[in-house]
Amino acid sequence: MKAKSIAGTFAILSAFASVHASVAAEVYAGDAYDLKTGVLLFHEAHYRYTAGGNAQQLVLYRCPDERPFARKLSREDGDAQAPDFDLIDARLNYHEGVRRLADRREVYVKRTADLPEQAEPLVVPPDGVIDVGFDEFARRHWDELAAGKSLSLPFLVPSRRVFYSFKAKQDTITAATLKVRLSLGAWYAFLVPHIDVIYDRASHRLLRYEGLSNIRNADGKSYNVRIEFPNAPETATQKQIDAALSAPLTASCAVVRADTAAVAAGR
Repeated sequence: MKAKSIAGTFAILSAFASVHASVAAEVYAGDAYDLKTGVLLFHEAHYRYTAGGNAQQLVLYRCPDERPFARKLSREDGDAQAPDFDLIDARLNYHEGVRRLADRREVYVKRTADLPEQAEPLVVPPDGVIDVGFDEFARRHWDELAAGKSLSLPFLVPSRRVFYSFKAKQDTITAATLKVRLSLGAWYAFLVPHIDVIYDRASHRLLRYEGLSNIRNADGKSYNVRIEFPNAPETATQKQIDAALSAPLTASCAVVRADTAAVAAGR
C-alpha cells in the first residue's frame, strides 16, 4: 500500500471545527500551509447546514488568490458517522466519494479525465467512519479521548475503496488544549506519518490540523499541511451557501511563496 493512496483519508478530519452538533447554518475558515516550508497552499471555507432534513457539510477550497478550485459536499445517510460525499478538484479533474444507488451504496474514484472511474460496492463495518463522519465519532467518544484512551476505528480510504484500521489517542494535554494523534493501527503504519488535531478544551473547537491533505499537487501527491482555524464559526446565510455550491472552479492554481515567487500548484 502506497502512502499517497491513503493520504486523503487523514485530511478530511480537518473538515470539522467542533464536536458539538449544530442546528443553525454556520461557516468557518481555515488556511493551509506547507508543513515544512510554511508556504500558503490554499484556503478552506466550511459550511454546515441542514437540507431536506439531513445534515450537510460543504467545503470550498480556494487558491491563495481566492479563486475556488475544489469542492466537497457531505450528506448524512442514516448514520452521521458514515455520510455520503463527493469531492471534485478541477485542477486535476480528480473525483472521489461515496454515493447511494437505490438500496445500496458504493465508493468511487476517478483520478483524471483520461482514466475510467473505479467503483466498488460499499459495506460499512461496525463503527465505520467516512469523511467528515469523524466529527460524529469524536463527539461520541470525546470523554474517552480526553481521558487518554486509545480508540480503534475503521476509516474509509476512497482512493483504495477499502476501510483501514486507525487508532486515535490523546498525545498532549494542557489546561487550554487537547492534542489527539491519529495513526494507522497496523504493521504498515510506518508508511504514513501520523497526524495531529489540536482542540480548545473549553469549546472543543478545532484549532489546528497537521498532516497529509486530501488536496493534491500537480503530480497527484497529497500536500503535507498545517491548517489553522483561527476563528470560531459564524452564522451562514442561504445566499452564502448557494454561492459556494455554484461557484465555478478554476482549472489552475498558484502557490505563492513567502518571498512572493509563484510556484505552479496545478495544471
